[in-house]
Amino acid sequence: MKEQIPDFQKIMYPALSTLGNGAPFTAQELIGHLAKHFQLTDAHLAIMVPSGQQPLFKNRVTWAVTYLKKAGLLKAIKRGVYQITEAGAAILKQNINYINLAYLERFDAYKEWTGSFGKPEEATTPEEKVIVSETPEELIGESLARVHASIAADLLETLKQKTPAQFEKFVLLLLQGMGYGMMEEKAYEVVGQSGDFGIDGIIYQDKLGIDRIYVQAKKWNDNKVQSKEIRDFIGSLSLRGTNKGVFITTSRFTDDALKTAKMNPQNTIILIDGPKLADFAIQFNVGVQVKKQYELKDLDQDFFDEL
Repeated sequence: MKEQIPDFQKIMYPALSTLGNGAPFTAQELIGHLAKHFQLTDAHLAIMVPSGQQPLFKNRVTWAVTYLKKAGLLKAIKRGVYQITEAGAAILKQNINYINLAYLERFDAYKEWTGSFGKPEEATTPEEKVIVSETPEELIGESLARVHASIAADLLETLKQKTPAQFEKFVLLLLQGMGYGMMEEKAYEVVGQSGDFGIDGIIYQDKLGIDRIYVQAKKWNDNKVQSKEIRDFIGSLSLRGTNKGVFITTSRFTDDALKTAKMNPQNTIILIDGPKLADFAIQFNVGVQVKKQYELKDLDQDFFDEL
């Protein structure tokens, strides 16, 4: 469905054309008109950029407008309200029906703006400009996703090389890092050993240990966790007088195992497979470290409105 959403370059000409009668449009009005033009549904409009911070189509329209403004074809007459310029109106009178980054190179204002990026002109050819389809936020999000995928794979491989006891400790530290248990140095206990009745660890939710989360951790390579292991885990929880537990593995769960965990609505059994385990570790900085931080900034219009 995402591929049906036009990239920001394909939005440029329709955006300029929509504003062609000279009437000002708010950003929301422009997005609405363009959504109808491209026959996008509510489902299309609900798709978010990789960071999840903004709808994808809105983000692409915003960048299409930004490029048109930098070329002097549109102007913002006030916050979030746009109008076509004389230069933009002149474009619509020409025999063209498409605007892209290569086309915008003919405008001095646009070249001056792109020249401020500090990137040599010869580093990007007109052909390369034409095929750019993602907005900066999309490129950042996709690049970050690739980095995370690589780290996740390395993290899982590292965990598989650890001893069962080390893996169990990692799992408990992760759950504590996610906010489960008391915010103290020792809010967990590793109990995985002979006679543990299928329980590898305990997270203590209070100082008296009345509220507990029981954990089963399986450090497996390729074998999927079967429904039998889930039934055994539920049985172990029952022996301890509880119905709340977390089952974590470096591999995956079979479909039957997933169904078994949800079979009894009175049980709260959370299943975390390898990919999800790695995602949580990255998200909560357990077993990973921040290498470098970048800040994505935007103009604070409220600040200037209050001057």
